[in-house]
Amino acid sequence: MQSNRILFWCSGVVLLLAIFFRFWQLGQVPHGMTWDEAAIGYNGYAVITTRRDEWLERLPISFRSFGDYKAPLAIYINGISTAVFGMTLWAVRFPFAMAGAMSIFGFGFLVYLLLPSEKRRLEWAVVGSMLLALSPWHIHFSRIGFESGMSLFFATWGWVGLLFLLQLKRVEKPIHFVLIGITTTFLAAALYTYHSPKLVVPLVTLALFVYQWKVSRFKRGLLLRSVVVSVVWLILLSPLVKDVLLGVGGARMSELVFFQPNSTTSVWVTIWQNTLVQLSPSFLLEGATTTLRHGGRFWGYLYPTTYVFALLGMTAIFYKKMRLLSLLAVALVFIGSLPAILGSEVPHSNRALFALLGYLLLAISGGRLLFQIFTQDHVRTSLIGMSILLHLLFVTSFFQQYFVIFAQASAADFQDGYLEAFEIARAYELGELGKPPVEKILFSSVYGQPYIYALFVRQTNPIWYRGGSLQLYEFSDRISTADLLRENTLIVATPDQNVPIEQATRIVIGSDGKVRFAVYVTK
Repeated sequence: MQSNRILFWCSGVVLLLAIFFRFWQLGQVPHGMTWDEAAIGYNGYAVITTRRDEWLERLPISFRSFGDYKAPLAIYINGISTAVFGMTLWAVRFPFAMAGAMSIFGFGFLVYLLLPSEKRRLEWAVVGSMLLALSPWHIHFSRIGFESGMSLFFATWGWVGLLFLLQLKRVEKPIHFVLIGITTTFLAAALYTYHSPKLVVPLVTLALFVYQWKVSRFKRGLLLRSVVVSVVWLILLSPLVKDVLLGVGGARMSELVFFQPNSTTSVWVTIWQNTLVQLSPSFLLEGATTTLRHGGRFWGYLYPTTYVFALLGMTAIFYKKMRLLSLLAVALVFIGSLPAILGSEVPHSNRALFALLGYLLLAISGGRLLFQIFTQDHVRTSLIGMSILLHLLFVTSFFQQYFVIFAQASAADFQDGYLEAFEIARAYELGELGKPPVEKILFSSVYGQPYIYALFVRQTNPIWYRGGSLQLYEFSDRISTADLLRENTLIVATPDQNVPIEQATRIVIGSDGKVRFAVYVTK
């Protein structure tokens, strides 16, 4: 009874931590909206209000965006969020934060189902939830409008449903067939949300089939259920498969190393080098990254405690009772890292987010191994206490680094200042808030893709946009003092452009304290 009460309170703490780390200052940290967030937010708004995206494609399966194509589901879900909460950065990030929080309990259930013969599997499930709730890697991708975190949510709960189905003695009740539908829908949703899961989810699902086959005593029924789930899943994925093979859904594959103009030897050398970089301590512990949009640099993607326990989990492969889970965890790490390893940009925390589940399963295996080695209660208590204390120290350090240092340093990477600058421009465009209307708005394009922020802030109907709704705006990367001679024009320039900042009517400051935009109004 006492043990159950402790687990209950621990679960409550996990819930509170999950909500706090993912929703506190959600619209302020990271400060600024990336191109991708703006595109997801605007196209979600456009498709919900007009059934068309910015290119006037009707209810597309792939959304064209900045020379690439985005998977659709996160955009449709985001349209619902902005319809309810308004066109704000918080509203764009809300469904991703919610998906991140719900993933935590999905992972706990997954751990529980992966340990059917473990006496303490409920305790390890709570530990798994806690590890994910406090994970820097997962926290970051739950707080920004990137599709990988939402896809992880769908996949995790899909795998939970899959294992539950495979572990049933019989599938005969109506609720069981409903569960088949829900499970396959979630697994399909993961592929409709982001590109990397198109490779990762089928391989991990196959690995789970093999894992369950090894531990199951009902192999005949298991095979039949596997076939049924696979068939239903393929039916749900048929529109996506068609888009990938015959449409534009497979455009991202051109970035894979296999499609680069290199020799076979060079390709395999590149894959080996990418693997070393993606799995290196400099990435996992030091946060090596190519852009702060993907987090890192000021904090590692794994805490040192998690990393050490994961290394211990690797050695659990040599223990018969723990071998299967450790092998599955290693497979998850490798499969989850494949989209990054096979890509042209490494390390890549966004594409490799699914690997996090493998690292955490390895850490759990490491904890189980220590419990196997040290059987005395006082030794176990000491190990648990030291591990929790160290882990909380690293969590506290991450909290300070993320919400203070990273929040300031990431201003440029998150295109900080765009939203505020376009809100100012909108006031002059309409002659509102005491601002005189202007005949032209000259806006700097130095930071890239300014039009999508204009569409987002103005909440422009995509049909009107294609009809010339932005004709008042001129986007240019060449703004100089000569432009101040224009009549009745609002000029929004960047500090590095040749315009005297002391003549600015207003200045937009980023979270790093630096000037992002200078606003001028000519007569």
